[in-house]
Amino acid sequence: MKLNSTSRLFSLAVVHAVIAAGLLCPDTHAGEQGVMPLHVFCGTGDHLWVREREPVDSPAVIEAMLEWMAKTYRIKRLYWRGGQTMMWDKHYRIGKETPLQYDWTAWKHHLYNDLKINEAAVAAAKRNGMEVFLYTGLFEFGVQPDIGIVGPYLFEDELRIEHPEWCPVDRWGERRCPGPISFCYPEARKLVIERYVDNLERYGYDGINFYTYVENCGIRYVDEFGFNQPIVDEFNKRYPTVDLRKDKLTPSQKTHWYRCRGRFVTDFLRELHTALAAKGKKLSMILDAKEPDYAQPWWGKKIAGTGLIHMDWRTWVAEGIVDELWVQLGETANQRETLDLLLRECRGKPVKLTVRAVSPFDTGWEPYVTAGVTPIAVITWARNGIERFTLEPTSLETLRSSDWRLRLQTVADIETGKLEADAAVVAPLAKDPHVLVRRRVMYALAALEATDHVSVLEEGMFDAESSVRIAAAGALAKVDGANSPARILSALERDGYFQMKLACVEALGAMKERSLSCLLRGMESPVYAVREVSVRALYALGKAGLLDQAYTPLRTAMLNRQEDERVRYYAVDGLVSLRLQLAAARQEQLADDLMTIADEDLSVMVQLHAAWGLGHMYGVLPSSLRDKALSTLTEGFREYGDGCHRPDAAFGWRVVGNAMLQYHSAGRNALEQMRAQSRDKWLAWLAYEVVHLPHRSSRIVPVDEREAIETHEKYAPSFPGYRRW
Repeated sequence: MKLNSTSRLFSLAVVHAVIAAGLLCPDTHAGEQGVMPLHVFCGTGDHLWVREREPVDSPAVIEAMLEWMAKTYRIKRLYWRGGQTMMWDKHYRIGKETPLQYDWTAWKHHLYNDLKINEAAVAAAKRNGMEVFLYTGLFEFGVQPDIGIVGPYLFEDELRIEHPEWCPVDRWGERRCPGPISFCYPEARKLVIERYVDNLERYGYDGINFYTYVENCGIRYVDEFGFNQPIVDEFNKRYPTVDLRKDKLTPSQKTHWYRCRGRFVTDFLRELHTALAAKGKKLSMILDAKEPDYAQPWWGKKIAGTGLIHMDWRTWVAEGIVDELWVQLGETANQRETLDLLLRECRGKPVKLTVRAVSPFDTGWEPYVTAGVTPIAVITWARNGIERFTLEPTSLETLRSSDWRLRLQTVADIETGKLEADAAVVAPLAKDPHVLVRRRVMYALAALEATDHVSVLEEGMFDAESSVRIAAAGALAKVDGANSPARILSALERDGYFQMKLACVEALGAMKERSLSCLLRGMESPVYAVREVSVRALYALGKAGLLDQAYTPLRTAMLNRQEDERVRYYAVDGLVSLRLQLAAARQEQLADDLMTIADEDLSVMVQLHAAWGLGHMYGVLPSSLRDKALSTLTEGFREYGDGCHRPDAAFGWRVVGNAMLQYHSAGRNALEQMRAQSRDKWLAWLAYEVVHLPHRSSRIVPVDEREAIETHEKYAPSFPGYRRW
């Protein structure tokens, strides 16, 4: 798969000739003086969670970001993941029972629908001479609500909810693969294609780009899913006597099965490309750097969440189905090996090749750039090769430059210590007309520990731009004054969105006892955001040693049924997280409180979190209370049996069941008794799922395939069907 030595020497000779002619800048910072081609990817979702990353929370910051990319690095194409978020907002059902994720979703909904950042990104890209591609997941259609990154993770496409039969299934037709819709169904392909074409036309994208991993941890072994009847029928065309669902497959038969799954992906892409080409739009596919013939695993996961689906890129190239192939991040050696292969296979074909690169201007990419490959950088504040806003040198004089990029770079260099300056020189730029300059001033003042300029940070929380407000609040975690806690709560009365709250929680927690009295008053505020942040910050104070001061107000909030259920959820979260620091009497009191809530509360959100908390309390309780807590959980689990009308019937059982498992053999035995009984089919099945099909937040729970089959044969009760949520 590697270019031979002659080809490499030839490529390098060409590159050197081009450099000598002045047509390519080999410097690690090509851009204003160079013509090295470069594209850029913006993930948006991460930027709307991690506030240190470049902001995408208003048309103004998006315009600035793309102007910076165009002028400094001559970037000609933007891959914008915001288009995916817009489709999620329109087509997904999103539940509230996990408040942090739901709040993040509400933040994004505000930005996309009220501030219209999607339209802003496309328009800004076009104004700056860029193409713009919608970046999304080929197999990313959300998850059934008991599976995901967190539990519950209520985030699923309406197509999966309305048509569970379109999801990839296991060999028994029972368990659905979290993430994909199977493209073996023509009617599913049709609806998805119509959605994509509509989005590309509606917002003016030039094309669409697909990654192929899924962002969940629901799979247990690589060959768990992909047994839908059309795939079985396709498999049996070659192996008519083999039962795909029951027989042990040879390696060649497994490979054929993976190709059968991939054949329907090719059908989808072929049909999509035809529809896009009719509108003048392009189709781009991402290939895994190490295993380009198969769907990607999610970052850091050992197996792909989709299972092995053959990505038949050779057919895509031969038939002209794709306009671009992108080699994903990975070991540099793997990326180059795959690029060598693609360059051979795509020679003479109208297929553009790109590669996502951590250091896009590294000289090692030169042969590939010469051969027509375009590196793709990633917009973040971390090291990525395109950190600088301008390539011009900075000095204290450039703080007064008419070029906002140079002013911004100067402030950034002061912040990072590359340029020495007193805070008094930086502080006036908090009134700069450019949003990104004002934002960076907040970080710089924090880095300089500018105690004499705390008022500048406090005033920054009332800026017209949310990215400045968020940066200012976050900076107060490092530098604060006597009035800072009260000013933070006042700012929250005006801006109670997700990232602002995160920054305020961090700042108030860092202030420790200096913020305590203000937080106690904040618990009584009529403004929801103030009460939520106060509760979350009180947990931080308790963790920092102010346990006695934090415990009672947190408990009061948790037990107050007149309080907003989200505030109560965070109070439960805080108290359970502080359990190891509590005295034995308070541990027992907390357990009693949680049992009462889990048994009687009217809020499903709080009730489930109390059950979660009881699971974590196991290690600190005496045996008598352990028995009582497990009994409470067991009775709660029984509520999900036949005839259940709970609003969380489709997912709450997973939270309660996982809490029961934390009671070790006693909890497992209680679940096994429910699994073994035959009177209540749903109860038996759900108990089987908890014990024998385990799921944990944020990690895959691997199991051997043969063990999974034997477990099903030995323990699985009759399958009762699917519950919609």
